[in-house]
Amino acid sequence: MMKPLITNTFIINNKHLSSVLSPSTDIVDYNYDIDGVHKLNLLQILRPDIYFGKNLSDKKFFEHSKKYYQNLIDKKIISKKNKNFNLYKIHSENHSQVGLVTLLDINDYQNNNIKPHEKILVSKGKERAAQLKKVRYQICPIYLFFDDKKLKLDFHKETKGNPMIYFKSGNYSHSIFQSKTNYMDKINFNELFIADGHHRVEGFSQLNKTETKTLFLAVIFPKSQCNNLTYNRSVKFPNNYKRKNFLNDLNKFFDINVASKPIKNKFQIYFDGQMQNLKLKPQFESLGADCLDFGEFILKRILSIKDETNDERVEFVPPSLGDGYLKNQVDNDINNLSTFMRPVKIDLVMDYAKKGKFMPPKATWFEPKPLDGIFFHHIK
Repeated sequence: MMKPLITNTFIINNKHLSSVLSPSTDIVDYNYDIDGVHKLNLLQILRPDIYFGKNLSDKKFFEHSKKYYQNLIDKKIISKKNKNFNLYKIHSENHSQVGLVTLLDINDYQNNNIKPHEKILVSKGKERAAQLKKVRYQICPIYLFFDDKKLKLDFHKETKGNPMIYFKSGNYSHSIFQSKTNYMDKINFNELFIADGHHRVEGFSQLNKTETKTLFLAVIFPKSQCNNLTYNRSVKFPNNYKRKNFLNDLNKFFDINVASKPIKNKFQIYFDGQMQNLKLKPQFESLGADCLDFGEFILKRILSIKDETNDERVEFVPPSLGDGYLKNQVDNDINNLSTFMRPVKIDLVMDYAKKGKFMPPKATWFEPKPLDGIFFHHIK
């Protein structure tokens, strides 16, 4: 049984929120135009090496992160929370989800009470662990969900009135409400599922090898409110594979027909300037999702790419980059084919997690996500 823990953390003051939001560290490097980023931004905690455009020793990395974090406290840009739980509401015209902001024990992940569903990229897991060890502060909450068919919780009822924090980002509004409920006494979670943050959780797990009861910050949403989108792939053929054979090889496993454009309810690939609809032939059993079938029948059986977790020929493309990016990778000979897949059903995600099975990396893209930089947790 997992009890949510009061978040003895810091929370940003509303008027400073737009100043500290940072670009994702996944999309910045030493060539990033830092002049366009506000001086208060959180890269100074997460990646001061990028912020200053140079490599830093572990000691200098940690010292700067710590100094900047303390500066946020001293200037009252962030302040210590009270003893109440908070609720996080993300909403738009067509969507609304409310989750509980809490601390959890990483041992529950190591004991499989908090369940992953996809393989991590080994290099990225090590990178996250190294980052946490150097920084010792968490500002990016892990996105978890629970099965609200089994555990009935209505967080929406506590989101009436004015929020403590309100911020609009893209198509979504993000609101933080103070709860009057002591969820530590009210809830025992039997199991939780990772939606977003597999690499960060693994980073905490590696950090926990030499420490006891490492806590991490999470936002837990009901399953019925979560929205999963497609994480596509763009692939470069192995050097020893003959490109001219691809459609014939593909036809061994799939019925193929040309399409004029991407269609949401179809499994498609883009190859040689054409969109192709794919349907697995009846003699082959589907694994339950397009990304699984793609991995099994195209990557493994046709291209002999056995482990997409560690193969640089497979590029994972988030939905935020759009259809144009996928086509561009092929049209400009950067890669040989791109996928246009349907999202993995969330019940299949749970089934894999419960059975201890793993989907390939980047099988899911849960959107919208909690913003980074609203809550700050000091890792003891």
